[in-house]
Amino acid sequence: MAVAHSKLSVVTLDSSAGTPTDISTYCNAQEPPRELDEVDVTTFGATSRQYISGFASGTVTMGGPWSRELDQFMSPLFAVFKAGTMVSASWTYGPEGNASGDVKYSGELVMLSYSGAKAAIDNAQEWEAEFRITGDLTVGVY
Repeated sequence: MAVAHSKLSVVTLDSSAGTPTDISTYCNAQEPPRELDEVDVTTFGATSRQYISGFASGTVTMGGPWSRELDQFMSPLFAVFKAGTMVSASWTYGPEGNASGDVKYSGELVMLSYSGAKAAIDNAQEWEAEFRITGDLTVGVY
């Protein structure tokens, strides 16, 4: 069984200008969950609920140590989403890295939140951002 260490992970995200940018050096957390809605199809007379799968969705959360350079990337990205001048940002995540044949998650994201410079007395400054996947999450390879 081949297991990859997180230090190999690669994250790219469009900048506020729509340019794909490697932000791996600013990330130490990345989560690309995949969820399916449940649709209740229980009918009258049933004694137990019945369900079918519905739409796929997911929320991508990322974060890491805060820096001025990271904030100069994320704050303008937040601003263009807030202004409505950007409707989605392209994103890729390579949990094994980005060499030929490595697994790659990709899709379009809508920004939901950005928390920059979160402080706690015994910790380094941290940032976190949350995005909603819009459309399909693609799982492929580099």
